[in-house]
Amino acid sequence: MFATNQAKQPVEELKNNTKIIDPFTIWLIRSACLLIIIVFSGLLLGVPLAISIGQSLFNDTLLNAKEVLRNLIETSLA
Repeated sequence: MFATNQAKQPVEELKNNTKIIDPFTIWLIRSACLLIIIVFSGLLLGVPLAISIGQSLFNDTLLNAKEVLRNLIETSLA
């Protein structure tokens, strides 16, 4: 007796609220998710690459500085 009244009420509410999110909002959500995936994948791939490039540049700078100091010492002692 009470079950039929309770069953009809949510069905009527669902018929009234069929379009909760419009299509433009759905496309905005999709594009935001795609941008988030691109940014985080770029960070995951870019950070190790940047670290390795930074280390190689640092090592090259140290080697060049050692050579410059060695040449200055040689010229000053000669």
